Amino acid sequence: MATGKCLCGGVSFEVEGDIEHMHHCHCSMCRKAHGASFATYADVPVERFRWISGSDLIVGYASSEFLERRFCKICGSVVPDGEGDTVSVPAGMLEGDIGSSEIEHILVTSKAPWHTIVDDHKQHDSYPGGGEEMPGPAAPATREGVVTGGCLCGAVEFEFTGEPEFMRNCHCSRCRRAKGAVHATNLFVAPEKLSFTKGSEHLVRFDLPGAKAFGHSFCDTCGSSLPRQAAGAPFVNVPAGSLDSDPGVRPECHFFYGSKVDWYTPEDELPKHDEMGSA
Repeated sequence: MATGKCLCGGVSFEVEGDIEHMHHCHCSMCRKAHGASFATYADVPVERFRWISGSDLIVGYASSEFLERRFCKICGSVVPDGEGDTVSVPAGMLEGDIGSSEIEHILVTSKAPWHTIVDDHKQHDSYPGGGEEMPGPAAPATREGVVTGGCLCGAVEFEFTGEPEFMRNCHCSRCRRAKGAVHATNLFVAPEKLSFTKGSEHLVRFDLPGAKAFGHSFCDTCGSSLPRQAAGAPFVNVPAGSLDSDPGVRPECHFFYGSKVDWYTPEDELPKHDEMGSA
C-alpha cells in the first residue's frame, strides 16, 4: 500500500498493490507545471486508486485538448488525474511500498539542459505508442544576460539578470509534495536581480504552517511552481522547471538525500548530503 498527500495535507489518496510502470517525462510542459527538472508519473489502474480527502480542493487547467493538469488550490501541489481507466499519479508524492516498477524516460529530446540522464532506463523521443509534445506558451525573446521564466499558461512571467548564486537538487518530502516530482531543482538568485514582468497578481503564496521558512508559490490559473523568497532569506528560490532557457549553471549537489524516495537513486557523481549539507 502506498499513500500520498499534497503539501498542505488537504488532498490525500492511497494506491493498493504494486505500481508496475512509471515514466520520467522531460517535456517542457511537465517541467513548467511541476517546476522540476522532469516529472515522474505512476500509472495506476483506477480500481486500485482511492481518494481519501480533499477532492473539493482540486482545480484543473486544460494544457491541451487532451490533458487537464490538476492541482490543490490551497498549496499548488500537482495531484493525480483521477479519471479514466488509468490514474496518473505524480510519483514524488508517494510514500510507502510501491513494489518493483518498470521506469522509462519519455520526450527526452525536450530534456532540460541542466539535467543529464545517466541511468540505463529505456528512453523514448516521444510518447510510447506515438504522439509528440504539445507546444506551451511562447517564450519571450532572448536577451543577452537575461534569463526568463514563467508559468505553463503564460499568465505569469519573470526574469533575472546575471548568473544565479547556485543550483541544487532537493529530495526533502516537502519539495516532493509541492512539486510532485522525485526531487526539486532550485536556483537561488539575489532578490535585486529578479523581477516579475507580467501577472504578479496571479501569484499565490502558501507558507507551510509550522515551518520556519518553507512554502510554495504558484500560478492561480495553472498551478505552476514559481519563484519565492522566504521571509528573511537572502535569495529568491527559483524552480528550475519554470525557466524558458538555460541559466548557465548546473546542480552542484543533492541535499536532504536521506529523505529521497526508495525507488529512485540518481547515478550522477554529484555530492549527496543527507541533510542540508554544503556545496
